[in-house]
Amino acid sequence: MLHTKCPNCGGEHIEGFFEIKNAPIFSLVTVKSKEEALNVPRKDIELGFCHSCGFIFNRLFDTSIDYFTGGYEDQQGFSKTFMEYLTGISNELIEKYNLKGKTTMEIGCGKGDFINLLTNLNGGKGIGVDPAYEEGRQTNPNLTFYKEFYSEKHGNLKASMISCRHTLEHIHGTYEFLKLIRKSLDDSMDTVVFFEIPQISRILDIQAFWDIYYEHCSYFSAGSLARMFRAAGYEILNLRLVYSDQYLLIEAKPAAVPSTRTFDIEESIEEQKARVENFKVKIREQLDDWRQKLTALKEKGSKVVVWGGGSKSVGFLTNFADIGVIEYVVDINPHMEGNFIPGIGKQYKSPPFLKEYQPDAVIIMNGVYQKEITQSLHEMGVYPEIYAL
Repeated sequence: MLHTKCPNCGGEHIEGFFEIKNAPIFSLVTVKSKEEALNVPRKDIELGFCHSCGFIFNRLFDTSIDYFTGGYEDQQGFSKTFMEYLTGISNELIEKYNLKGKTTMEIGCGKGDFINLLTNLNGGKGIGVDPAYEEGRQTNPNLTFYKEFYSEKHGNLKASMISCRHTLEHIHGTYEFLKLIRKSLDDSMDTVVFFEIPQISRILDIQAFWDIYYEHCSYFSAGSLARMFRAAGYEILNLRLVYSDQYLLIEAKPAAVPSTRTFDIEESIEEQKARVENFKVKIREQLDDWRQKLTALKEKGSKVVVWGGGSKSVGFLTNFADIGVIEYVVDINPHMEGNFIPGIGKQYKSPPFLKEYQPDAVIIMNGVYQKEITQSLHEMGVYPEIYAL
């Protein structure tokens, strides 16, 4: 199915500019056997650029598939580096919007880590909404979970802030989803809305192909996100990049009249089109360079592992699984250990595995964690060549 209209603005001038063939449709689900992993369906990706609003999305995304209710494993809270970041963001929001003792809600709460952290820090109550939440992952008595999709009725729960972290990029009908939240807040105009998502401008600038995978159907920049929020009836309070510019944060509230406030980091449609043109030229060089590196490691007989499971490893290995040099993916999340990468079939291992395996090279899927991971490797007596994306 080829989507011919932009899900953000309805524009019909969509230019396809990058394809990935046979990408696994899942990257976060837990798969218990190699056979099951290799049997995960595959579909093509074609990124399209909307010339009307600057939004980028997968024009071939199959909206008929259930990507959410089968369960997924996306926890990042086992990393000290990540928890320092998330705690800092949480405290900022609590102070800025006077959330002490208040009720907050998270749409797409996953296993409930963020809403649990926020509730512990603000001393209030928390509500998590996610059809894939697993009972027992959180034991905080101040939390209530709804194992369902967010709907207009959830606006009746009267939260002082609604957060939605790393969920919007998985949703094809982006504008309609944002309008749904806006409509649910008609009687709660003071509610703060906080979104955190990956941002596409960095991906385009450094040709980060490992951050392009099937479950991410929507790719936002500061400009395209802000334009959509204003069109959906919000006033933007803050818009910024964090986490080495990997994440885009937006804070907003419902607006009674159309908002006109803009922010310096909002790029123009023309600027984003120039990024797309540069990406089209440079991406082949990036892919060829990594293929040469991995082929050279294979020819030397090197033992190579990837550190960092989940979507990035799927995005990376989808392009190079045919080389056959990477046998294992390491992740500190204990819930991933022993599972297999969807579509790829490599097995997740916990870090202590490396003490015995003694890899010659470790490819770190997110350079933000390079210091933390390098320290862990050295503490285990493992001193490989390190590559960081």
